[in-house]
Amino acid sequence: MKRPSVTFALSVALAALAVPAGAQTADVEKIVEAQFTLSGNQKARPSGAKGQCFTGTFTPTAEARGLSKSAIFAGPSKVLARFSVGGGNPKVADATKTVNRGFSFRIDDGGRAETEFVMVNAPINFVKSPEQMLGFLQARLPGPDGRPDAEKIRLFTEANPETTAQGRYLAGKPVPGSWVGVNYWGIHGYTLTNAAGAKQLVKFKMVPVGGEVGLTDDEARAKPADFLVDDIKARMAANTAAFDMVTVAGRPGEETTNATQQWAGEDQRPTTRLGRLAITAMEKNESCDERIFDPLNLADGIAGPDNDPLFAARQPAYAVSIGKR
Repeated sequence: MKRPSVTFALSVALAALAVPAGAQTADVEKIVEAQFTLSGNQKARPSGAKGQCFTGTFTPTAEARGLSKSAIFAGPSKVLARFSVGGGNPKVADATKTVNRGFSFRIDDGGRAETEFVMVNAPINFVKSPEQMLGFLQARLPGPDGRPDAEKIRLFTEANPETTAQGRYLAGKPVPGSWVGVNYWGIHGYTLTNAAGAKQLVKFKMVPVGGEVGLTDDEARAKPADFLVDDIKARMAANTAAFDMVTVAGRPGEETTNATQQWAGEDQRPTTRLGRLAITAMEKNESCDERIFDPLNLADGIAGPDNDPLFAARQPAYAVSIGKR
């Protein structure tokens, strides 16, 4: 399929954001360029390059309507989803512990509205702003000898210690043994509005219905390089490839501008179950590759943070990325 040009894709994304080009254009292009360089300039996603597309269904709960008037909570919807293994290497082994797992999905209620999420298997991100992400990537770019400068990385990390938090979280968890056996988080704060106009700050989390599936280091080493697709096929056949979508309630005045931090006591807060997302069939990857999964594409009744620069930068960054693939 013919891809849109980088210039066209970026202009569309920035127009949708209603922000001027200028510095944001330069930052986004530099970020994506650095990602492609670090991934070896392969014609694939510079992040989450290895993955598989699936279809499924989303069935909302009655509780969801109390929190949000969004059309996706009015009845069952179709789902297009992509699971991935983090990083820019499309041949990375599925049991690699040092990269995250991604879950991107689009809920389509039949044309009235769409809602899209881009989630990872950690409750926090590794950077809090486009500027910090650019610095993180540039510190790791290869020098004249073809290797990154360890001193540059050390100095950046010392100045930005929060960039190590996601890595520490993943290192402290077992290797995911299934794409549908791990928790995924939306990481950003969202605001839900119900039919009466009441608003609630939340974070979204996808909880595997069959529980978490983790591997010991020995088990991970024994796994084939590409075991995750076969695993999910078996779970679909057993009707156990599913997640509960839940929200964690925020409190007035809570932080919504720094995705490298959790809210105080977030893991112990009560959750509300909004629905069940079932993965039902494997889909050709072209279906997930023909357009971006856009986290700013949210149906009325769900709003992303309006003051989080990282959240706002996702759409133009993904647009530049798809233009380069």
